[in-house]
Amino acid sequence: MRELEPQKQFQIAQVAATMAIEDKLIDSQTCENLTRIAAGEKSVDQIMSYTQLY
Repeated sequence: MRELEPQKQFQIAQVAATMAIEDKLIDSQTCENLTRIAAGEKSVDQIMSYTQLY
């Protein structure tokens, strides 16, 4: 996985913080998926189609 820009890292941290406020912590797989999307390695559609299989 390639290094993310600070702005994208911040945005992922904001998503995690917002979810925590709602008492819904994200797991490591979700964090990894967000990172892959932000890095351009996967699209949302690719992530969604994979998670629907399992």
